[in-house]
Amino acid sequence: MSIELLILAFDKAEEEVGSSKKTHRAQYLSDLLQENYKYSISERTLRDYYTNYKNGNIGAQDDLKPKLITCLCDYLGYKNYADFINQNQDGRPENSEEEGRLGRIKEKEEEKRKLKGERKKSRRIFIISISISFGAVLFTVLTLNYPILFNSQPSECMTWADSIYVKVSCKRGPFSQYGTKVEPLIETKLKNMRKVSVDAAYQFFSEDGKPLIWYFKNEDNEHEFFTSPGLHPVTGETLRKITPYIIQTYVPLHKYKKESFVQ
Repeated sequence: MSIELLILAFDKAEEEVGSSKKTHRAQYLSDLLQENYKYSISERTLRDYYTNYKNGNIGAQDDLKPKLITCLCDYLGYKNYADFINQNQDGRPENSEEEGRLGRIKEKEEEKRKLKGERKKSRRIFIISISISFGAVLFTVLTLNYPILFNSQPSECMTWADSIYVKVSCKRGPFSQYGTKVEPLIETKLKNMRKVSVDAAYQFFSEDGKPLIWYFKNEDNEHEFFTSPGLHPVTGETLRKITPYIIQTYVPLHKYKKESFVQ
């Protein structure tokens, strides 16, 4: 039953990282377990556990290690493994024969679901193929007759300048004078994405508990803090939302400013 903890953790990770891809969720959990619980487990191992369970290849021998179970219970909000079992065992059959019968029914239902899913997938692929073909023809016609509509050069561009996005000329080239790439201007990123210095007095959450800061740990093991979610402006890696653990562990009590010291 402990493997179900991992499945629930993958579900929670999908909400926090904003991606349904197994690799992204597994990497997020691997980093979180190392950073928050000092527990080392690779992204590949977590992904294999998840894949084997979804494919029905998990058996008793594949149960999770006790330390991993403890970490996942805490991450999911359970006091311990016993608390997890107590909260999730309601309605479970006590008779092994009945359990086996329900298991066979579940397998048949799963086969039907997969078959139905494959049919839907085939129809979806067919519709997508037709749409792509139609779109290609339409694009060709419009390009030949109205070339001005398909000018590939964006009208406005921006680039990352240390702590904010600034407007730059789109003709400047692939990289700006700051050494960062020139990209099409996105108004929300230009206005909202900033790299900030924080201390314990900073407002990290809104009144309803939503995060106002996202962070990234760089190659020097230093934490960088940003005012908007999404990708890191330089590395392109996914930013993570702030947590009480990160604030307590990595955020300084005070900001150290040069002008605050006596000369």
